[in-house]
Amino acid sequence: MAHSIFMALQAAAQVIETAPVNAPLALLILLVAALAWFGLRAFVRGLRAGKTHAAVRGNFHEFAREALINAAKLDGRVDTRERDAIVTALAEIGLALDATALESAFVQAGLGKEELIAYLRARSGTFSREQKVWLLKALLAVFVADGRFDESEHAALVDYTAAIGFDRQKAPEMLRDLSRQFLRGNIT
Repeated sequence: MAHSIFMALQAAAQVIETAPVNAPLALLILLVAALAWFGLRAFVRGLRAGKTHAAVRGNFHEFAREALINAAKLDGRVDTRERDAIVTALAEIGLALDATALESAFVQAGLGKEELIAYLRARSGTFSREQKVWLLKALLAVFVADGRFDESEHAALVDYTAAIGFDRQKAPEMLRDLSRQFLRGNIT
């Protein structure tokens, strides 16, 4: 689809160059291509959100477990400290996992970051502010548990922050505040 849109844009540019009289046609082609792109993007997000909804059945605790497990896997390494951070974070919201249950959850986890973020973007209105802030703090705790905070983890945290509905421009400052709280020991 992206290739088709690109081809339509090239065709529109050629129409404008060869015959200025056809400029309205070129603008129409550009408009249709842009609408097709946004429609496709919304459709794909809907599919991703639907897959996540089917997996977590609308349950915040299940979503949180999937998001935290995905966060641990994001950098390609899963450290025992990340596992411990997941268990600790989930215990805060009343979801107790022993080692066997956590391992089973890791094996069964099949959702990717894009699917989780699409679901969060679509359903963030159903979560309380406390749940949203808890999720960001828990994600941060998992991301830094192994002693590293990779660029992919930072980008994911910004994406989650934006999907929750917090201002994407203000997200870096909010994350810095969370990081300072974490370093002071206010977030465990």
